[in-house]
Amino acid sequence: MLSNTHQFKSQTIWSDNGLKNLSKESVSDKTMLAVILAAGRGKRLLPLTKNYPKPLTPVLGKPLLEHIIETLQEAMVTDIVIVTGYLNHLIQEYFGDGSKFHVKIRYAHNPVYKNGNATSLKVARELLAEDEAFLLLMSDHLIDVKIVNKALRNVDHKPLLCVDRQPQYSPQIKDATKVLVNSEGYITNIGKDIAHWNGVDTGIFILDNNIFEAMEEAEKLSHFVTISDCIKGMVTNGKSLWACDVSGLFWLDIDTVDDLESAKLILREER
Repeated sequence: MLSNTHQFKSQTIWSDNGLKNLSKESVSDKTMLAVILAAGRGKRLLPLTKNYPKPLTPVLGKPLLEHIIETLQEAMVTDIVIVTGYLNHLIQEYFGDGSKFHVKIRYAHNPVYKNGNATSLKVARELLAEDEAFLLLMSDHLIDVKIVNKALRNVDHKPLLCVDRQPQYSPQIKDATKVLVNSEGYITNIGKDIAHWNGVDTGIFILDNNIFEAMEEAEKLSHFVTISDCIKGMVTNGKSLWACDVSGLFWLDIDTVDDLESAKLILREER
């Protein structure tokens, strides 16, 4: 039973305010499957994540992951794969098959989620059609639907990463994965500690099979592999990765209790 998440169900559903009011646009002609990585524990959110996984952390009355699913549904992306890890049964019990959220949800479980978030994407591969492009999102990022829609409109540029060239909030910068974008709009370097950068990784991608080829190469070097490692391998080996500029659009990465409080404050101001 969801003894630790029943509180979410009893809250007023936030449908007329907040993220859903940030944009009313939708894209119906370029929909695709979305993969959401939701395996991590979220140690930096302790003690909040002692009894439930990070994606179920409440933000203004509903779990982080529910905000993301509602954003996807608003963008007409209704086929979703959620990769679970820590306390996976709680996520599956809460979201079920997705019907109550007007989407279709399938699950892939990652028992080795501590070995980097690329391992979570790897377990989702068997649920993807061969050569199928897909959206990749993080379960701890709040995002405006406009970002998803802009990525979908630019699917012909795939693989792509949504990049913020003008981050506005401290949680977007302090632990951010940074990118260097060249004059032609392609990413040439990525990492948390790169010396030269001109944009921030928002955690929203449209990818294809190239990512799995890069993953196989990264796994030869380390058992701990991140999505950033794979992306870096792609661009190092001459694979193009387009930077979809989403500067000025709302997104927020929730890693710490301070981030969570900042998110609540920002979203209340948007209401």
